[in-house]
Amino acid sequence: MAETSPDTVLFVCYLNSIRSPMAEGLMRKLFPHTEAQSCGIAAGDLDELMVAVMREKGVDMSGHTAQTLADMGDKKIDLVIAFTEAAGESAKAAFADSNARIEVWPLPDPTQGSLDVRAMMNNYRAIRDNIEGRLKRAFVI
Repeated sequence: MAETSPDTVLFVCYLNSIRSPMAEGLMRKLFPHTEAQSCGIAAGDLDELMVAVMREKGVDMSGHTAQTLADMGDKKIDLVIAFTEAAGESAKAAFADSNARIEVWPLPDPTQGSLDVRAMMNNYRAIRDNIEGRLKRAFVI
């Protein structure tokens, strides 16, 4: 059942270069009243394929800079959505002393599999569309 979107949401994946920034950008587009951020267990580099597939949805992620959980400091976060079990465990440790609700929405790494650019773009699009659908089902637009 859909609920009102939280005031603040943090998306977490491994490198903060594909899944979590996609979610951050989509959340900002769909729920502009929610403060959306993203981070990773570690900080990766800007992923140009992620930027390209997000541009297809009208979301500019070209200025995204990867952050880590450690960069989040003492920020108040209502909801943490992690895209891997490891990211979920790291988020639980990072927010152990807070009231943040932590959910794990497991999603595969879109870079796994074929190294053919067309196939990889389709993997990225599938992850993007999965995240968008989950957000629309989770929260009232």
